[in-house]
Amino acid sequence: MTKDKSYTQILKSTSIFGGSQILTILIGVIRNKILAILLGTVGVGLISIYQSTLDLIKSISSLGIETTGVREIAAANDDSGEKDQLHYVISIIDRWALIFALLGAAICLLFCYPISMWVFGNSSHALQFALLSICMFFTILAAGQAVVLQGLRRISYIVKSSIIWNVCGLIISLPLYYFYRLDGIVPVFIVVSIAMYLSAYFYRRKIEIQPMPVSFEHLKRRGISVLRVGVFIVLASILTTLSFFFVRAFLTKNTGLESVGLFQAAWTITNVYLMLILKSMGSDFYPRLCTIIHDNKKAGLLINEQTYIVLVIAVPIIILLLLCSKIALSLLYSSDFEGATIILNWQILGTFFKVLSWPLGFILLAKGKGLIYFFSESAFLIIYLGAIHCLYPFYDFESVGISYLIAYSLYLPIVFILGRKLSKFGWTNENLRIGFISLILVLLAFCIVKYFSNYTIIAGIPILVMSLSYSLYKLNKVFPLKSLLDFFKRQ
Repeated sequence: MTKDKSYTQILKSTSIFGGSQILTILIGVIRNKILAILLGTVGVGLISIYQSTLDLIKSISSLGIETTGVREIAAANDDSGEKDQLHYVISIIDRWALIFALLGAAICLLFCYPISMWVFGNSSHALQFALLSICMFFTILAAGQAVVLQGLRRISYIVKSSIIWNVCGLIISLPLYYFYRLDGIVPVFIVVSIAMYLSAYFYRRKIEIQPMPVSFEHLKRRGISVLRVGVFIVLASILTTLSFFFVRAFLTKNTGLESVGLFQAAWTITNVYLMLILKSMGSDFYPRLCTIIHDNKKAGLLINEQTYIVLVIAVPIIILLLLCSKIALSLLYSSDFEGATIILNWQILGTFFKVLSWPLGFILLAKGKGLIYFFSESAFLIIYLGAIHCLYPFYDFESVGISYLIAYSLYLPIVFILGRKLSKFGWTNENLRIGFISLILVLLAFCIVKYFSNYTIIAGIPILVMSLSYSLYKLNKVFPLKSLLDFFKRQ
C-alpha cells in the first residue's frame, strides 16, 4: 500500500467509525444527563462501582480474547487463499467466547454474596450481582462477535452494530430510570448487554463464514496457544480494574461517595469520550498492524502515519475540552458535577501524552509480547497510585488529576523504549515537530484555564484557532482538503 493510500485508509476508517461515535457521544450526553437528574451523584457513583466490578470479572473470565482474537483472525485473514484456516480460527474463537461467557456468568452468580461484601461491606447488593450474571454472559458473547468483525476489518458492520445497541439501550433505559430510579440500574445493565449482543450477532451473520468442526483436543491446544498472551493482558486488565476500584474506595473513605461520582464524571470525559477518537482509529489500525508487524520498516511507517493523524485530529479536541471543561461537565451531567473540574483539567492535559503513547502500545500486542505489555501497564498503575498516595495529603481531591498527568507523562517514554527495542521504531522528524508544537499549544491552553480563568475566552480562542489551523494545514499535506471534502460527500 502506498503512503497516500495508507493515509487515505486511516482517514476513511476514522471517518466511518468516528461518524458513529458522534452519535454515540450524543446518546452518552443524553444518558448522563438523565443519570445526573434522576439518580444524582450517588446514582452515578453506584453505576461506576457496578461497572468497575463487572469489568474486573470480565477481565478475569474473558482471558484477553478481545485482543488476542483480533490478532489471530487478522493474521489468518492475511493468508490469501487460506479461507479454511480463517474459518477454523474463527470457529475456535467462537467456542472460547461461549466458554468465557458461561464462566463470567458463573462467577457473578456463585460469588454474588462475597462480591457484595467485598465491594459494599455488606450483603445488600448480592441479588443485584446475581442478576448481573445475565449482563456478563451477553457482554462477553457480544465481545466475541465484535472480535470477528474487527479481525476481518468490517468497520461498517461494527459501526452499525454500535449505533443499534446504543439507540436501543437509550430508548429502553429511559422509562426504567424514570419509574424505578436506583432500582432500574441493574435492569438497564441487562437490557443494554442483550442489545449489544443481538446487534453484533446480526451483522456477524452477514459474513459468509463456514463453521468448522473443532475437536476438544484442538480447541484446547490452539486455544492455549492463542490465550497465552491473553493471560498477561488479563492480568494487566485485572490490575487496572483493581487499581481504579482502589481509587474509588479511597475517595469513598476519605471524601464520600459523591466524590466518586465526580471522579467518574471526569474519568468518562477523558477516558470514554476522548477514547472514542482513538477507538475510531484503532478499529482498523490494530488489525492492519498485526498483518505487517514482522516487517519492522512497514510497521514503523504505519505507526508514524497513525501518530501523525492522531496528533492532527486529537490535539484541537484536547484544547477545546480544556477551554470548555466546566461547560462540558454541566452539559454532560449537571451543575452539581462542576466540582470535577479540579481534576478534569489535569486529566485532559495528561491525555496528550496518552494519545502519543497509544499507537506505541499496539506494538507490544501485535508482537504478542504479553509479559512486556503487562510490565508497561503495571508501571503506569504503580506510578498513578503511588502519586495519589504521596500527593493526597497536600492536594486533596486534586491529587487524582495531577497523578494522572504524572503517570502518562512517564508511561510515554516507557512504551517508546519498549517499542524501539522490539521493532526498532522511531518517530519521524515531522512527527517530532508536530508533537512539540502541539504540546506548547496544549500547555498554553491549560495554563490559561487553570491560572487565568478570567481570560479563557480572550486568550483561549486564539490558541484553539491556531491549533485548528495548524492541524488543517498538516492534514492538507497528506490528504488535500478538497479531496477530503469530496470523500465525505461520497460517504
